[in-house]
Amino acid sequence: MNLRCQTLDCVHNDKEKCFAQVIEVIGKHAETTASTTCNSYVEAGNSQNYEFANEFMATDKSPSDAQNIKCAAEKCLFNDHQACTATDVAIDNVNARCETFRQ
Repeated sequence: MNLRCQTLDCVHNDKEKCFAQVIEVIGKHAETTASTTCNSYVEAGNSQNYEFANEFMATDKSPSDAQNIKCAAEKCLFNDHQACTATDVAIDNVNARCETFRQ
């Protein structure tokens, strides 16, 4: 599984790799990519989030992978009982949408 996150202003993102413990894609009734969102996204725009990110990254965690993705998009063909089965997953840089969504 190849996971690529282009949401560079997320506290979990380090050089397009996601370091969130669990990635949660929401959009239960989504029919298009625009209706999905990475719910794990936390904007790195304030000092509290920066402190969280620095503390999190200092714990020497591994980047996220397929087993870290929980998906609520029921109509996505890659959703298998809320687990993502896509071989490549991309989160875009606009609103943290799941670009891998397919109906």
